[in-house]
Amino acid sequence: MLIHLNPFTRLITLAVVLFTPFASNAQETDPQVIWPTSKAIQTETGQKIPAGAYGIVQIQTPRVANLLQLRGVTGRGTAVIRSDNRQDCLSLRLRFVAGDFGGNGVSTHKAHPIHLILQSARVSNALARGEDVVSDMYTISSQMNDPDADIIIESGLSESHGFVLNPGTSVVADVFGSTTNRLSCSKL
Repeated sequence: MLIHLNPFTRLITLAVVLFTPFASNAQETDPQVIWPTSKAIQTETGQKIPAGAYGIVQIQTPRVANLLQLRGVTGRGTAVIRSDNRQDCLSLRLRFVAGDFGGNGVSTHKAHPIHLILQSARVSNALARGEDVVSDMYTISSQMNDPDADIIIESGLSESHGFVLNPGTSVVADVFGSTTNRLSCSKL
């Protein structure tokens, strides 16, 4: 029967036959694309990544320094990111630096813990690759339900702060790359 079709119809039929398996394979991968953010998950160490987020950043003991009207915040913490694998998460240590013009005198002291929620794959992928995340390059919000935010400030900072998340714990990590650890994760 295929012999009696004109050349254009044969070409269309051949294309349908060739590309049908690819389309069905692509449909099978859709749940994997949706899974990373559809449910809240918890790591084996107790960190929780909320539904709709790709990861979290926690800076437990930041220090604040004021110099007249300048204010700087620095600390070390961890980022926990959903991996593409359904069984685990990635954990990496990072350095944190922030600043704004909210200073009032000259002082230094401990600050409240900083918690950030990574709402976009672009941010979590950059951290997983060991790249710096600079707040000026992303949409930052302190509103928990902001659908346009790449990073949501849950606590410890205001939207006036500019900040940098630097994967790694030393200059050696800047040269050779930061190390990531895999953690077992489960749905909540």
